[in-house]
Amino acid sequence: MNNLINIKSFFNFLSKNKGYTAINVFGLSISLMFVILIGVYVGQEMSTDKFQRNADRIYALGSEDMIMSAGLVGYPVMDRFPEVEKVCPVVSNHRNEAITINNVRYNAGLVLADSCFFNFFSFDLVDGDKARAIETKNYAVVSESFAKKAFSGRNPIGESIQIKEDYTVTVTGIMKDIRNSTIPYADIALNIAGMEHFNPSAISEQFHNAGGAVVFFLAKEGTNFQERTDDIKELFSEIIYWPYFHNMWKEVTLTPLDKIYFSETRTWQMQHGDKRFVLIFLSVGLLILAFAIINYINLTVAQAGFRAKEMATRRLLGSSRKELFFRLILESTLVVFISFTIGLLLAYAAVPFANELLDTKLFIVDNLSIGNIGLFILLILLIGFISGLLPAMVMSSSKPIDVVRGTFRQKTKMVFSKVFITFQNIITIAMIAAALIMITQVNHLINAPLNYNKTNILDVFAWAGREELQKFGNEASNLAFVKSVGYTQGTPFNRGNNFTAPSKDGGRNLSFQILKSDQAAFDMLQIEKIRDNNIASQGYYMTQYTMNDLGLTEDSPSFSMGDEEVMIAGILEDFVLGNISSDRTLTLYEVVKIEDIYPWSVLIEVQGDPIDALNEIKALFNRITGLELNGEYFDKQIELSYRIQSRTAKIVSIFTLIAILISFLGLLAMSTYFIQQRSREIAVRKVFGSSESQILKTLVITFLNYVLIAFVIATPIVWYVMNDWLSDYSYRITLTPVYFIIAGLFCLLISLVTVFTQSWQAANENPIKRLKAE
Repeated sequence: MNNLINIKSFFNFLSKNKGYTAINVFGLSISLMFVILIGVYVGQEMSTDKFQRNADRIYALGSEDMIMSAGLVGYPVMDRFPEVEKVCPVVSNHRNEAITINNVRYNAGLVLADSCFFNFFSFDLVDGDKARAIETKNYAVVSESFAKKAFSGRNPIGESIQIKEDYTVTVTGIMKDIRNSTIPYADIALNIAGMEHFNPSAISEQFHNAGGAVVFFLAKEGTNFQERTDDIKELFSEIIYWPYFHNMWKEVTLTPLDKIYFSETRTWQMQHGDKRFVLIFLSVGLLILAFAIINYINLTVAQAGFRAKEMATRRLLGSSRKELFFRLILESTLVVFISFTIGLLLAYAAVPFANELLDTKLFIVDNLSIGNIGLFILLILLIGFISGLLPAMVMSSSKPIDVVRGTFRQKTKMVFSKVFITFQNIITIAMIAAALIMITQVNHLINAPLNYNKTNILDVFAWAGREELQKFGNEASNLAFVKSVGYTQGTPFNRGNNFTAPSKDGGRNLSFQILKSDQAAFDMLQIEKIRDNNIASQGYYMTQYTMNDLGLTEDSPSFSMGDEEVMIAGILEDFVLGNISSDRTLTLYEVVKIEDIYPWSVLIEVQGDPIDALNEIKALFNRITGLELNGEYFDKQIELSYRIQSRTAKIVSIFTLIAILISFLGLLAMSTYFIQQRSREIAVRKVFGSSESQILKTLVITFLNYVLIAFVIATPIVWYVMNDWLSDYSYRITLTPVYFIIAGLFCLLISLVTVFTQSWQAANENPIKRLKAE
């Protein structure tokens, strides 16, 4: 009963101090919302593929540069080495393939794999036999989500899906949605033999397409399969697996399944995470939580003088210091519990925004397991204890005699808060400067010159048939806002197709990136021609870099590409493949007639509002093909290629705004209480002749000094950290003092605006009134 009365008195105190309560609960709730979202995100990222029952025995085949290989090259390895229990090549089709179900067309993501796929990995089936689910190329398994979308709630087992005009499959199972795995989500799983209808080279028995698949091995228990890399390399040379036969790839690597996601080795077919991004996200979130805790400590310690009478009374009524200490810890834990509950609700509401920002899917409800609920309880208790420790030590040590004399309030004034306010300013200045630098660098990368036209050119990915695409292109060209329409096999951004062959003298391996398009698409890109040889036969335009690298002169008529001698159509100015951060490579461009290529993309150059144009083109594409248009403007593709950097900059910017807001609220409350504590001193100064302006100046400078101290401490730290961050980019901005000056001035302005009003009121108050009150 006594504890209930104590809690009731605490609520009475909170209701009488609504500003104090609102600032504390708001700051903690917002911070805990971020902590919950961050906790779920980090938990999901760090647990990728941890659910796989055989994760410790599954390895992905790769080279020193990439985790990828030819689709069938794993089977000779299994035949040669007894350590291999199973092999499972996987082709993840990131493209949304155009499929037909009951005369309705859908865009569907595909995964093609060996028939052992569902026994190899721990992906569960809701319905169907794992051993036979994709036993042949005419069997298919659909995901739960896609089944609900495409089959309107009816059981899809036994239904037919037309994948290509000459390729129809029967649904034999329903799988749970693939998530939290290196293998991306797919709507439909097929047998890898079906690749003959998409890209036969990916399952070539001569192992032509060395980047067509990711080959996984399941090693037998008790064996050390990773020791076999040198032997596997020798086998690859023996079976004429060309990257090793021609000594293009120097090493064989076997990466454990649960290490692929954060591996520094690239893997374009698999999901890939950025561990540094996860750690940055976690660190910034914890800083925000630290801000909120500091605010709680600041405000509660500042309130100590106002609660001193209550504490003294309790001591006189027999409460021990220990009892008061734990009572105050209980109060802070109660505030944290209330804030955590609000934060959890806010986090649930913010999931769609967080998913878009992080380019992921967060599952808060699915993470509410007994173990995680226990962690939440421990987190509440920990934050409650940390938040309440210092205030409890200060207030439980109050002596009745100090309260009677009025000296306790003076003892508590700003003793602890100076350090905390300075710390908050340090973090705020650091985050403002970091956000400015990151945003500027990302924009610098996105807007870098690429030496081809990328303005208002829409790249429509071609998942329909040739006739449909040409019909779409013809009708699109009649739209008022369309300047031109062209067809391509590859664009400068997606780098086209790769052809690798040994040089004529056998001294090196030549890796060409080849782009093909019709004349309209070539003209649209506005790549400058340095020389046009005006040849009658078909030939390749070469970039200056390619000419120089091959040792060709301007008047060279041809060059060797493998065993073939190819005509040179002309020379192009160097242009960037990929984005500005990509490595330079040998580049060829062939201009052909539309009937001579099967286009990968339709390029549409528009004028006027690009958003309105995109909406109309989407409607046209859907009307002609029955499919949802899948495409982006070139400049958007460039922007998306830096999505990790953009996400980092956005997250730091968001947390910077939250840090500014929390700092503003904390500084507002602290300046109010601080000035109240100094009210008697201010009154005495005025009685002895100090003017309002002098007093105002003294009060304002007191707080601005903390900003200046923080600026001196924060600047060298942020300079070092951001200079290290920028060093990862070959094309980067120059780090100048401007970013830090702007951050410092902004923080100074916030402090000035926050403190000025209270200081002005205190400086202009009648001193007699204040002295009488004291």
